[in-house]
Amino acid sequence: MEDSAFPTPAITKPPKNRKRFVYLLVTIVIIIIIFFAGSSFLGSKNNKESSEITPTPTEFQIPTDTPEPSPSEEPTLTSKPTSSPTPKPTSNPVDKTTGLDRSKLSVEVQNGSGQAGVAGKASGILKDLGYNITSTGNADNFDYSNVTIQVKSTKSDYLSLLKKDLSASYTIGSSSSDLSASSSADALIIIGK
Repeated sequence: MEDSAFPTPAITKPPKNRKRFVYLLVTIVIIIIIFFAGSSFLGSKNNKESSEITPTPTEFQIPTDTPEPSPSEEPTLTSKPTSSPTPKPTSNPVDKTTGLDRSKLSVEVQNGSGQAGVAGKASGILKDLGYNITSTGNADNFDYSNVTIQVKSTKSDYLSLLKKDLSASYTIGSSSSDLSASSSADALIIIGK
């Protein structure tokens, strides 16, 4: 048979417009995918920042029962006014045996032990007795043992009174009347270990 009986179909090429349309469609889809991926990535950062809210601290209040009078008890009114707390009486700064006025002696108290608050405690004891505390602070070193008392030679009468007053709370180590005349206080007390 002859080849002429069946006409051979001609192979038709798709038009160029169709190829361009497919490329354009694929490009648009890729751009849309990139847009959604980018927005979800950036959106997740914003969500993390807003979801990490720090709570504000609040004061926790413990509920307590309020006392209520029982039905059988009736409050009684008193006509006496209640007394207010009386302030602690300050001791007389004048010593009964020696006649020396403690308020006329200026005292500097120093911490020679290295433990916190030692000078403050000793100055409190001396203030309660009526001494004039001019300053508290640290000594030149923390190697002192017991209590060291120094007074100016012009105030040597107070040395035995200071020893007596401090011996109730401390062990007295050394005492002397050789404090420098240029010292700002009349007496120097160093509290050791």
